[in-house]
Amino acid sequence: MTPVTDRSMHSSSSPMPHIPSDSLLATAIAAVVPALPAARLLGETLASVPPIEKGDGSPVTAADYVLQALVVAGLRARSVDGRVPLLGEEHADVLATSGRPDVERLVVDAIRSMLGWRDRAAALRMIDGDEPRAGEPYWTIDPIDGTKGFLLGMQCSVCLARIEGSRTTVGVLGCPRMGSRGDMAVHTGGPGVIYAAARGTGAFECDASGAAQSRLTLNAWSGAAPRWARSLNRSKSAVPSRLEPCIAALGPFTNQEMDSQCKYALLARGDADLVIRMPRAPGHSECIWDHASGTLIAEVAGACITDAHGRELDFAHGETLSANIGIVCTARGLEARVLPALAALAGAVPA
Repeated sequence: MTPVTDRSMHSSSSPMPHIPSDSLLATAIAAVVPALPAARLLGETLASVPPIEKGDGSPVTAADYVLQALVVAGLRARSVDGRVPLLGEEHADVLATSGRPDVERLVVDAIRSMLGWRDRAAALRMIDGDEPRAGEPYWTIDPIDGTKGFLLGMQCSVCLARIEGSRTTVGVLGCPRMGSRGDMAVHTGGPGVIYAAARGTGAFECDASGAAQSRLTLNAWSGAAPRWARSLNRSKSAVPSRLEPCIAALGPFTNQEMDSQCKYALLARGDADLVIRMPRAPGHSECIWDHASGTLIAEVAGACITDAHGRELDFAHGETLSANIGIVCTARGLEARVLPALAALAGAVPA
């Protein structure tokens, strides 16, 4: 690979694009906007509260429940029939049966305060949204993707996507600690930035108010050493640990370390070239809310999105991407180098 030092043409933009106010994309952006200042506030006031451990061993914080309710409330306020079909990461019954009345009390008080409600039961119901009917388009939410990053003052994201059939159609990432394109710093006191996309409309970088600032159009891979956006806390299990030798075999690469779906935003805005997620173990499938928003934004911006076998992502199987093995997101053209390099590794996981 021939090194290219000038990255300025990795993506381009047209100034101040317009997002129709009556579109589902505008609805989704408006639902996420209040979550950015709320995430910063909750990070300051609730970060010291020990998280609840869910059945799978993953942590869930009081802020997760509050932010999910806040986003659902924003969607419900703009819903024609008042319904918000939802497959969300968090569930009120987990909170109610956690044996942590202190956390439940904090969650209810925060939801009531932010939404101006007095009804405790309504506050808890807002977390879950409505169960999707058969064949009905629905929303999926990860209220804090990158929980460890949230707790440690690093990057995290509020993730909202709409799924219709087997595909995502709308995606929004609210990134409370990110700066705009080209800025890799963690901004704990800044307003944050929003990335959003809809099929047929485009991908956008928006300010914290939801106003679109630029259209994201990712150019093809330049041939430079790929910038690999990777998690800070990488898995040590067998399959993911073999990723680095696969990529290193292609030639030099650089690391862009960041937690959450913010990695997809880096790629969509031209600050990274590669995001890979491989199963931790055979039989493991990715949850839809962990990738739906970010992969759509990157794809609409111009990235190539497949699984490790080169197949399109299939969101038609409930809460997981059970028909796919891993996720590979690259600047267009780089997939031709990466997918063959991953072939042996992907073969270690049954298709």
